[in-house]
Amino acid sequence: MKPRITALLASLALGGSMLFVSAGFAAAAAPATGPAGKGVCATDAAAVKAGATVEKLHAFGDCEINRRFATLNSLTAKITSSKVMTSADKTALQSEIGSTQAGLTSLKATIDAETAIPALRQDITKIATDYRVYLLVAPQVHLVNAADGVLAAQTKFAGVNTNLAARIATAKAAGKDTTAAQADLDAMNAAVAAAANLAGPLPAQLLPLTPAQYNGGTAGPVLTGARSALTQARNDLKSALADAKACRAALKALK
Repeated sequence: MKPRITALLASLALGGSMLFVSAGFAAAAAPATGPAGKGVCATDAAAVKAGATVEKLHAFGDCEINRRFATLNSLTAKITSSKVMTSADKTALQSEIGSTQAGLTSLKATIDAETAIPALRQDITKIATDYRVYLLVAPQVHLVNAADGVLAAQTKFAGVNTNLAARIATAKAAGKDTTAAQADLDAMNAAVAAAANLAGPLPAQLLPLTPAQYNGGTAGPVLTGARSALTQARNDLKSALADAKACRAALKALK
């Protein structure tokens, strides 16, 4: 029983970190009008601001696209290494990342070939508005991974339930009062079910979202709602873990 509890603690810690990461991406995201010109691209952005030329705009656009390529590669690695994400969700997200990379590659060729400053400015704006790597794709990966993590934890809790229920049955057959232990187990199962109910629908809501929907204002509320649901789901799993420990303690006291 103890190893199962320890494993659940590790799983919940991982799930918590995924939620914090996804929230961080939202806070650090580029503004709605175009690339932020921050981080590795700050120098190029400052050069453009000081006086735009075709060469400076080429450098800035290429930097922002390459920055996104690096982020997309990192997201791909996260998807591949995830131990909780379903194969279907992995496939859907990898496809989205692939199409985003292809689109950015095409846009980079357009930017590099452009020689008119007004057209270059418009093309560079599309880096953010047409692909939404930081505002949409990254949150999709992290939130879907977190949702699948909750469902994976539900499976682990099912094993804990089997173990504790058997111990309760044994104690009850021996004439012990198992009322408290049973109440704790029931509370654990209720909390796990609540978490799963919150997380279960999220991948289907998150995966179809598009940059156009984000630009139109309909994707943002879905992302916000998913973060809120996953925060509550994580809290429910923490409560379930506490209930499992209480049940184990109650059974131990019967000996």
